[in-house]
Amino acid sequence: MFPSEFLLLAGAHLLALASPGPDFLLLVRSALRHGRRHGIGAAVGIALANGMYIALALGGFSLLQQSPALLTAMKWLASIYLAWLGWLFMQSSLKPAPLPAAGHQQAGAPAGFAAGLGAGFLSAALNPKNGVFYLGLVTLMVGAQTGAGRKLAYGLWMFFAVFAWDAALVLAMSQRRVIALLGRGLPMVERGAGLLLMLAAAVLALARV
Repeated sequence: MFPSEFLLLAGAHLLALASPGPDFLLLVRSALRHGRRHGIGAAVGIALANGMYIALALGGFSLLQQSPALLTAMKWLASIYLAWLGWLFMQSSLKPAPLPAAGHQQAGAPAGFAAGLGAGFLSAALNPKNGVFYLGLVTLMVGAQTGAGRKLAYGLWMFFAVFAWDAALVLAMSQRRVIALLGRGLPMVERGAGLLLMLAAAVLALARV
């Protein structure tokens, strides 16, 4: 029971991680624009926010389900944050600056590890889909008879899987060859990502009206 349950849970979780979203766009921009340290900070922040939702789901309760008002508030906050993040992307694309050397922070940039951690945590924590996803994943794939020890192991696995995946993306994007390849096209990438984030914010807001 345990191996099959774990494989189903881990497989579904990894497929979800591979799906691009706001966190993916944030990580790519962090690695290219601000360097590896900022990107790793964002990966840690995203993992911590996911860990919060994982703990809620495995604990057998969901604040999002128990409080429709909280869910609505989170969706409004998420739409505002996505719009703000998209605006930052657009603004940054209009002021191209020299990209950092591989593995280093851009000179004079105020964005370090702590800034990346905060941005990553907000990006993942203000996305209500994360809470709904983990609650659904646990409800569908973790049996009622599964003990607390196994649930803890599942939670730790998913937490470290999120961090490992995101950190690997940051390390890949901060390689010298990747920076050289994507450097000239970064403003266009940022404009496209900013537009996508602002559209996502508009759709989320319209769904609330």
